[in-house]
Amino acid sequence: MISLLLQGTVLRIHFLFWVVILSSVVTGQFMEVTTLFVLVLIHELGHVTAARSFGWRIHSIELLPFGGVAHTDEWGTVPAREEIVVALAGPFHNVIMVLFGLLFYQFGWWSAEWTEYFVKGNAMLAGFNLLPIYPLDGGRILQALLSYVFPYRRAVVWSLGFGFAGAAGLFLFSLSGEKVQINLSIVALFLFYSNWIAMRQRDYQYMRFLMHRREHRVPDSAPIIQLPVRPEEPLLTVLKRFRKEAYHVVVVQKPKGGWATVPEEAVFRCYFDEKRIGGLAADLIA
Repeated sequence: MISLLLQGTVLRIHFLFWVVILSSVVTGQFMEVTTLFVLVLIHELGHVTAARSFGWRIHSIELLPFGGVAHTDEWGTVPAREEIVVALAGPFHNVIMVLFGLLFYQFGWWSAEWTEYFVKGNAMLAGFNLLPIYPLDGGRILQALLSYVFPYRRAVVWSLGFGFAGAAGLFLFSLSGEKVQINLSIVALFLFYSNWIAMRQRDYQYMRFLMHRREHRVPDSAPIIQLPVRPEEPLLTVLKRFRKEAYHVVVVQKPKGGWATVPEEAVFRCYFDEKRIGGLAADLIA
């Protein structure tokens, strides 16, 4: 892993990125390799620019063989809308580069052959990153969209499930032709590994979401959802039903009949502040 400093942000280059570049150099495509490096960097700077406009804290940019990842502190703690905008900003910059390439061709500054390579490179980079495979941009967008309609933890797990399936599909595709696509198979294995790591960290991501939510309420415009729960239901199970983009009112069945409504702040207070880690929903109305 090689690290550089770019406009105050650490730029890390993954060793697999160098494997892809080396294989291209061996085939005598030095100019194409240099262009690929620049396109990937511009793609990632698109993410960083959008993230900083929302006030996100950027740790580093890591260049990967399929693109890159902007590492931030905002993991499960920002609105889904911001996640979608930041994810789309990378491919959007590639679209802008395509338009510039076509413009340079019209002015006669670039040859038809070079323009074709430049346009295809940007299109492939943007298109590949929009595949619904985490941690690609499309996988992040899928996770954000799922968080609108499903509990956040379930949205995370389901998006990673799509990521596993997509990575496996890419790997099989890389082996399906007459000639094995080594670069694609390496990328597919890396994506599968990335989803495996993310799946292992899903509870950490979910807890970050809960702890941030305890301190920051959703906007008043957010939909209000009533969650009917049984008194014997664990508090953690109740929290696992919380959505990212909604406010929750927990409706607990009383022992002597009837129902008691409890705002989500009371659930957070009971679980975190009173440290009732193994508590039940009945504790909310005790």
